[in-house]
Amino acid sequence: MAILLNSNYELRSGWKFAAYVTFFLLIWVATGLALTLVVARRSGDLLTDQLVVLALNEIALFVPAVCAMWLTVRFMDHRPFRTFGIGFLPRWRQDFFFGVLLAAGMLGVLIGGCYAFGYVSMHWTGRQVSPDVLLATFILLLMAAVNEELVFRGFPLQVLIDGMGAWPAMIAMSTLFGAVHLNNPNASLLGTANTVVAGILLSLAYVKTHSLWMPYGIHVGWNVGLGFVFGFKLSGVDIASLWTTGTAGSETILGGDYGPEGGLLVTFIFAVAAVIVNKHGFINRTEAHPGGHPWRHYRNRAGNS
Repeated sequence: MAILLNSNYELRSGWKFAAYVTFFLLIWVATGLALTLVVARRSGDLLTDQLVVLALNEIALFVPAVCAMWLTVRFMDHRPFRTFGIGFLPRWRQDFFFGVLLAAGMLGVLIGGCYAFGYVSMHWTGRQVSPDVLLATFILLLMAAVNEELVFRGFPLQVLIDGMGAWPAMIAMSTLFGAVHLNNPNASLLGTANTVVAGILLSLAYVKTHSLWMPYGIHVGWNVGLGFVFGFKLSGVDIASLWTTGTAGSETILGGDYGPEGGLLVTFIFAVAAVIVNKHGFINRTEAHPGGHPWRHYRNRAGNS
């Protein structure tokens, strides 16, 4: 039984992670098939609308993200969801708003850097898009950030941390986070590397607070500000926005057709933000860990997972 259970007679972290991935893939495929059948019965023209396609993708991701986590926690892990940073934890407001403010600062540096290293054209285009489309786009960005935090941080990251330690787990999940963006329009190796760095930034925010609220604040603040407010391409994707911003200059620095996330300027911004979070972050003492030292608990268990 040693291959399945640790010295505390708990299922080892690797098996929990494998179960989560299995549940996720099965439910993801089933959800995709169900959505395909629903759309097929309606007008096929729906799939020509980029907003509809993005919405369907987010629904197809949200269902397995929630259900796979619930099944694995309910039947294999048995810890409360707040153990994985989910819920209205102590300091959740502070964590969230710190993340949003950090994202705002990152965007400020981005705008300044674009002016310093190239030419910037920014125009108000909010009235060129209907309010319904703008609202739907905003809601989709909120949902997309929720999905990615649930899938790449939260439960799966925590289980890997239990088994292999914080940094190996963060690097593994961040690499996967970068890999899933390889099929985005105009994706590049530098853009993928930047997404990996972004994953490390968000993972650090989770590790330092033991909550998903700070990484969610950073994630949604960056995506909404970059794509919805300023109208840059968001990981290669054009979305409806209030302003539309174009840049001219070195693609290596400014990102080119992939948007700013494909350039070295964003590499610098993500890396500095990660250093700030790592240096000034704090451990969130939640009810899930009455002793007030959640990461000490996990470090002690890691060798037995």
